[in-house]
Amino acid sequence: MRNTQLTVAFSVLFSAAAAAQNIPDAGALMRQTEQNIRFSQTQPSFQTRVALPPEAVLTDATSIVVQRFKFLGNARLSDADLLASVKSFANRALNEHDLKHLTDAVTEEYRKRGWLVQAYIPRQDLTGAELIIQVIETIPPNKPKR
Repeated sequence: MRNTQLTVAFSVLFSAAAAAQNIPDAGALMRQTEQNIRFSQTQPSFQTRVALPPEAVLTDATSIVVQRFKFLGNARLSDADLLASVKSFANRALNEHDLKHLTDAVTEEYRKRGWLVQAYIPRQDLTGAELIIQVIETIPPNKPKR
């Protein structure tokens, strides 16, 4: 009888110890909660990302005359602000180097106002009168959102 009682007592203690090992401690719960919060905060940004068009291949033979400019991806500065920065490139023949200076002018307009961007000419039909300029905006860490 005593042997049976010891066996039952040992079984109860062993199962209680095993159950206690499956209960997570407060630190583990906190880490898991923080990971879930970080994951949920990053998910909307992944879902709203849009695939950007690839960059146009420009060569020394590139020569275009642009009458109008169209900006894509610009939320921090208006089209009017950007048009003012590139108006000197309108209605004249532009080569590969001029187009690089044009995208630099857009980037510089943002830089003067405290924003970091990348501007480039996406692939497009370069025989038309309109030139599309893609802007990729980023927010510097020391600049609050507007």
